[in-house]
Amino acid sequence: MDNSRPTIAFCPRCGVPLPPGNPRFCIECGYPVAAQHEGTPTAPLPSSVGQMTVRLPNARVVQSVIGGTVKLPSSGAVPPGMWVLDEPPSAQTVVAIYAPLRAIVGGWSGLSGQGWRRDERQALAGSRMQFTFLAERVWFPAPGCGGGLQLHVTIAAIAESEEGRERIGFRYRIGDDPPMEVRYAEWRTSDGHPVPNQPIPAIQIMAPPRIPRVSDLNETIRRMSRSEADRRLVGSVTQGVYQLLGGDIQQRTPAGRGLLLVEVVEEEQRNWLQRLFVVTPARYRVRIERPLTVDLTAWNRQVKQIRQEAAALGLDVETDAAIEWWIDRYGYDGVIFTGADQRYRCNQVIVAFRRGQLVRV
Repeated sequence: MDNSRPTIAFCPRCGVPLPPGNPRFCIECGYPVAAQHEGTPTAPLPSSVGQMTVRLPNARVVQSVIGGTVKLPSSGAVPPGMWVLDEPPSAQTVVAIYAPLRAIVGGWSGLSGQGWRRDERQALAGSRMQFTFLAERVWFPAPGCGGGLQLHVTIAAIAESEEGRERIGFRYRIGDDPPMEVRYAEWRTSDGHPVPNQPIPAIQIMAPPRIPRVSDLNETIRRMSRSEADRRLVGSVTQGVYQLLGGDIQQRTPAGRGLLLVEVVEEEQRNWLQRLFVVTPARYRVRIERPLTVDLTAWNRQVKQIRQEAAALGLDVETDAAIEWWIDRYGYDGVIFTGADQRYRCNQVIVAFRRGQLVRV
């Protein structure tokens, strides 16, 4: 499968077509697109300015460092499944583990029962309560490497609440100090026996790879004439006219966060009675150059393979996050689901990942 990303043909922020020749800035909104050609993420999270991020080899986007035993983030941290030496990591090595977090609008959340368990609570001054949540993570080498040892790590997260209120989890906004730390770590053999004298490496706690999608991007859907839209869609696989299901608000789709669209009948193809009495919904064109096309009835089998591939690289994350990571890893910029009649009452639905991919006509 081709892992290369298509040449950027339109602005990641406003969606305006870019001139040829690898321009440095978008002439419409001023967005610095040159960095996109140099291998940085499709679009940075707008609220992540100043946040500690690194580029690790198991994802194509920069990832957020949210804690650990090292004071500074290290791009040389080794994710699970990617240590290829015979001996295990030394005390001078930095390894990366992933906290079980779920992406929410503007931040992350962790919930009891979804990778976390509530451990203890403590009364604070001013009638507040402090809750501690624990998560167990395992760092492992590539198959046949690292002496067969696994590093078992306990992560603690702190959350506060008003008096009398319980907490079943915690959340924090991107750019805030994450409430997580390493509580305990030990080496064990593959069958679970402790290895007490093996040095513990430095540990870097990571948020899962967050692929920029609708709510992460400061984009709007522009309005264009049909001729402008035709020019903009040169090179797009999707050439029809579409209607949004659920509006331009981010939806939870089978392919993760996105915008759902279905193709609609053009005005001239409808009879005069339909044109007279039926309210016409807003019409959109969508630019998708490299879609993943898959039968919706077979999607669950594909998701199982996606989760296995993610887990092999240490990304023990929720299903939606694994799907978004996998789709980005292989460079798809949209998904076309066929055989969608049972769920959506139409044979084909499209999932776009950004408002900038759409124009209203």
